Amino acid sequence: MTTQRDLFESGIVAEIGANAFATWMALKWHSDYATGHAFPGVRRLAELVGLNKDTVARCLHTLEEAKLLRTVARGRGKTYIARERLDVRLGDVVACHVVVDYVPAKLREKLLGIEHALESGEGFKGEAFVDVEIIPGPGFAWDPESRSLKGKVPARALAGSMEDKRKGPPKEIREQLEQLRLGLKK
Repeated sequence: MTTQRDLFESGIVAEIGANAFATWMALKWHSDYATGHAFPGVRRLAELVGLNKDTVARCLHTLEEAKLLRTVARGRGKTYIARERLDVRLGDVVACHVVVDYVPAKLREKLLGIEHALESGEGFKGEAFVDVEIIPGPGFAWDPESRSLKGKVPARALAGSMEDKRKGPPKEIREQLEQLRLGLKK
């Protein structure tokens, strides 16, 4: 199972809350290795995460709204498909969300293939891309004519990211680079 550190740094976990995050992880644990489909009932999820059924039902709704869960009707029940989400930002503004279904069998293959390509310098053998859904962020819309996302970003939203770039790398990284430079001179 993969858990992106970026989920915490990007604020996604804070956005959905600890209960929804625990429910999302339980759904990923239940995911079928080959398809990513998960079939636990709300009662089973409640047992796994130590919450009552009503709270878990609200968490499932929160996860769907946050684009971290997709549900498909299955007879009288539901099939859950956990999703990974990456927010693409312009400064402080979310331009879009890139969402991919969590399918463990495919993730491992893709990661191993990319790792091999990086280590060997050879091209990636196999398909390097997976199906993704790109969801416009607030204030952005898909323009079919130009086939691009369009929206307006306040200049002040970009100011903070520009200031960070002017400062250069964080102090710890500058110190490590200096130590490497000194080590190379010896």
